Amino acid sequence: MTHVFTYGSLMFERIWTSVVRGQYESLHGTLYGFKRRSIRNEHYPALVPGPLTAAVKGILYLHIDDGDLRRLDSFEGSYYARKTVQVHTDNNIFQAEAYVLEPEYRHLVTDQDWDPDRFGDEGIDSFISTYFGFDR
Repeated sequence: MTHVFTYGSLMFERIWTSVVRGQYESLHGTLYGFKRRSIRNEHYPALVPGPLTAAVKGILYLHIDDGDLRRLDSFEGSYYARKTVQVHTDNNIFQAEAYVLEPEYRHLVTDQDWDPDRFGDEGIDSFISTYFGFDR
């Protein structure tokens, strides 16, 4: 089973539980060496490599089964590749998978950080109405 680090829409329970079928333990975590950036004209972010001092806070889900991993792969689509990363929690460092923007789509990324609070307040409903074809 695989751990998955989420940093964007999947950090939100409404989105996560619409994509996966299982119940998973989760922890707050930090991923170093990456930046979370806004994508032009979209509500969701991209994870892109950054300096070693860069940090992205997110949610680490533990022991994801293969069926839900396939659902997550489908949800993320072709813009992202699942990469192995090291996620720091309060007490441990976990090897996990994270969805990193493929280099050929880098031109879609802005220089602005993506704001999860703003997404939760203003973007989540629009995101759900635009992107969901998954079982709820």
